Amino acid sequence: MQFINKLKDGDELNSVYHVKTKSQATAKTGKEYFNVCLSDKTGSIDAKIWDVNAPGIEEFKAGDFVFVEGGVISYNGQLQVKVARLRVADKDEFKSEDYFATSKFSKEDMAKELDSLILEVKNTNYSKLLKAFFVDDKKFREIFLNHQGAKVVHHSFVSGLVEHTLSTTRLAKAIAKNYDDINLDLVITTSLLHDIAKIDEIASYPANEYTDEGLLIGHIVLGYDIVHKKIDELGGFSEAETSELLHCILSHHGSTEFGSPKLPMLMEAYVVSQADNTDAKLEIMRESIANAKITNKMDPNGFVTNKFLGTNFRESKL
Repeated sequence: MQFINKLKDGDELNSVYHVKTKSQATAKTGKEYFNVCLSDKTGSIDAKIWDVNAPGIEEFKAGDFVFVEGGVISYNGQLQVKVARLRVADKDEFKSEDYFATSKFSKEDMAKELDSLILEVKNTNYSKLLKAFFVDDKKFREIFLNHQGAKVVHHSFVSGLVEHTLSTTRLAKAIAKNYDDINLDLVITTSLLHDIAKIDEIASYPANEYTDEGLLIGHIVLGYDIVHKKIDELGGFSEAETSELLHCILSHHGSTEFGSPKLPMLMEAYVVSQADNTDAKLEIMRESIANAKITNKMDPNGFVTNKFLGTNFRESKL
């Protein structure tokens, strides 16, 4: 496997990559060519197929895994692949874990932490709700443990959803324990459930695209609906237990600007929204810094620009 972050000008390419995007364009001469973005777990690289009708270029589409032969060149300061031959790869020619970034934490360890957090919840109804999703529903559990946390912005890697969920829960617990009038069970339960509809909002890898439900409804409202239906199914919840938990889910993005139908109106809701936002923003910074190191896009003082955050930042030099 020739990982993208190890490629250099002049390399001969003979390896399998994931086709992130494919588009057709027309050169100044009027000849058609393909713009292709090839990717693996270390990054992505632009590729050009200048002769789309060449005998060595077989039919392929975005989302395919393709075996590529060609050369790596430098163009306008960026590496690029000039494709000579390309075909759809056989399933035994690649391992999916080489192509999609994965959480640096062990999935097994994160599963154990998830189970441990569930056991901390003393409220009987909240406990059985969490177990209904994460323990009793084996299919849901497996999807949740493998799913990405976002399409692009943060935790957009295999097992990113559970990593973000656990980190948010740890932060929320730490904040909540500083105040003796905050319902810790509500905070833990909401933190663990706040993003469960991400598995319906975004299709799993390799697709990694928003579903129709994700685009039209979004994970906040979808999550509210999923949890509400499970509460009705289980029964026995008080009105306060139901409404406060659902409110925390609806308000976890903290503002209407970021998609929450309601602003946080409970201390527990505010704690969860702040923990969620903090973990997301810090992960954006971490990923941006890591990417800047690979692509040499830091300025001379080590600052990185992130359009989503709308700010410049850098690593501490201490």
